[in-house]
Amino acid sequence: RSKRLQNGATMGAPLRQKLELFLIVLFTLFAFASYSKYTASTAWIQWTTLVIFLGFTYTFDVSFTDESSFIFDPDADNWRRKTEAGKMQ
Repeated sequence: RSKRLQNGATMGAPLRQKLELFLIVLFTLFAFASYSKYTASTAWIQWTTLVIFLGFTYTFDVSFTDESSFIFDPDADNWRRKTEAGKMQ
């Protein structure tokens, strides 16, 4: 269970981020296990590509998303009202 800090943020990674890290480590092991210099198999490249995609997904997740930082609001009028209200204060 994550502890809440004074500003409302949680201490510790959410379950989604832990699952992403687990998959990155698991697929990295798959990539190393599928490599052999004696065969012409390219399976390790496929596993490595998956690890790279998951790595960028994890980086984006940690950098830009938490409970309060990422707000999806496609309506420009709502966004304009929020930013103008912030300028008045």
